[in-house]
Amino acid sequence: GRYEAKAVVIATGVKHRMLGLAGETDLVGEGISFCAVCDGDFYKDKSVCVIGGGNSALQEAILLSGKCSRVTVLQDLPHFTGEQRLQDVLFAKENVSSATGVKVTGLLTENGAFSGVEIEKDGVRSQVRCDGMFVAIGLIPENGPFAPLAELNDYGYFASDEACLTKTPGVFVAGDCRAKTVRQLTTAVSDGATAALAACRYIDGM
Repeated sequence: GRYEAKAVVIATGVKHRMLGLAGETDLVGEGISFCAVCDGDFYKDKSVCVIGGGNSALQEAILLSGKCSRVTVLQDLPHFTGEQRLQDVLFAKENVSSATGVKVTGLLTENGAFSGVEIEKDGVRSQVRCDGMFVAIGLIPENGPFAPLAELNDYGYFASDEACLTKTPGVFVAGDCRAKTVRQLTTAVSDGATAALAACRYIDGM
């Protein structure tokens, strides 16, 4: 139906970028995870793969290395793009291994349960057996439908600062959908308060 409001706060968040593999969606939460803080304890003393090579992937792998028996970091680029200090910390750990120039081509299952990944490197395919996979290859905003109301940056995030304003009076943005340096619960909540108060001020001034 059609709804009307004097002010609108857009808080569409983001979604995790996925690998696009057959059966991947069905295994999310059942072997495939995106957050070591949230799900790392499920893999205590088990083996995991971390997919990605940027800061987020390295930070996930560092956290997991303190819980898991083995952590394998797989990066599709020829080198890791995360900060060198993170690489130094991570790859100094005895239970961590890595490979670059690797493409994940498939997911392995046994009796319907996740059991590892199929990879390809230099045209040669092989398997990495593990109990879980953490995917850290970026986030995707879904702000396209709102582009006429609020400007987007080159990455598709709302190009708004901490004031949470847009080019459209009465339309505000909040949370991970907004261009920002840090995307955490605390910054999203802060945006929510800022945008809500801004919306109240707008309504009061009408």
